[in-house]
Amino acid sequence: MRICYISNSAAPSKNASSLQIAKLCEFISKIGNNVELILPHTGEIKKNYFKYYNIKNRFKIKRLKFFKKFPIGINFYLYSIFAILSSDYNNKDLFITRNFFTSFLLSIFKKKHILEIHDDIEIEGRLVKILVKYLNILNFKYLVKIATTTKSLKKKYISYGTIAKKIEVLHNASSLSTVFKKIKRKNSYKIGYFGSIFKSRGIEMITKLSKIDKKNRYFIFGGSLKDVRQLQNKIRNKNISFSPYIPYSKISNEINKIDICILPYTSKITVSGNVGDISKYTSPLKVFDYMKLGKLIISSNIPVLREVLFHNQNCLLVNKFSEEKEWHKVIKFVTNNFEKYEKIRRNAYKYANKFDLNWRVKKLLAFKKFSN
Repeated sequence: MRICYISNSAAPSKNASSLQIAKLCEFISKIGNNVELILPHTGEIKKNYFKYYNIKNRFKIKRLKFFKKFPIGINFYLYSIFAILSSDYNNKDLFITRNFFTSFLLSIFKKKHILEIHDDIEIEGRLVKILVKYLNILNFKYLVKIATTTKSLKKKYISYGTIAKKIEVLHNASSLSTVFKKIKRKNSYKIGYFGSIFKSRGIEMITKLSKIDKKNRYFIFGGSLKDVRQLQNKIRNKNISFSPYIPYSKISNEINKIDICILPYTSKITVSGNVGDISKYTSPLKVFDYMKLGKLIISSNIPVLREVLFHNQNCLLVNKFSEEKEWHKVIKFVTNNFEKYEKIRRNAYKYANKFDLNWRVKKLLAFKKFSN
């Protein structure tokens, strides 16, 4: 098929959405489709897009050079219009987007498309809310499938009046790969966190743990160089180290050096700008990367994560996740009995390899039975 993905995200960039879109386009191309990605002229555009995201199956990229900043205000709507007009839309079989207004326009143009939804409508502008809640655009004929990343998100959009059969839950999936390896018992283990360093992601919890758990070493990867220096000046523990954001092309090497990956989320999870709350709907890509690389995962027991994380099956969940003593108790027991957890690591590895990005792409494009 000739497929066009219209994205509003800056790319290449540190944004998770840009990474997910890049890998999705790569894997759609990998299975034999002709893919074009349309982007605004934003992001670290001097860097090689394909090297930045470690893309082996390349596809066409078209940048709209009039949009040199993230499109907001009137430019948000103009961008959607110009993106469609520049797409040679009459020669495309299918469009994919995350943008509700773009979806609305594609229906007006009578173009079949898929809408990927990663968040609640409440973070969108007033016009988009009107289009969804009152004009009922999610039930339009030319929107052939809606893909949500969690079951909770699907339920939310059904509550807005969206036809249930149009929505398929497709959690995020990893494109990484490795051979499963046994880990020998050690005197000290490497415990790592990768991602945003907002307070809601549990950075304070990790620094507290490093103070009371002198036996193991803690590693935090994320944030800018400035952020890292501030943390280094503030946290003087010898068994914790900080590193800035790592491009996805290098992430496998760093995760593979870690023994245990932790997700010490708080009950409220913020996004870029340290605002909002995605705790009801989040589907972190890092969870699937950790599993795909055969890592032991210890995570806060948050309901939405239980859609893919199952205690004592492919991870360990901490119930009292706001208490560092509870985390320390779990980590202490695990590191003293690490061999017992090989089965959990292997289960996670098998799960992520079964539901990998190749699987997700094929499910995403199998849209006929979800059309009106």
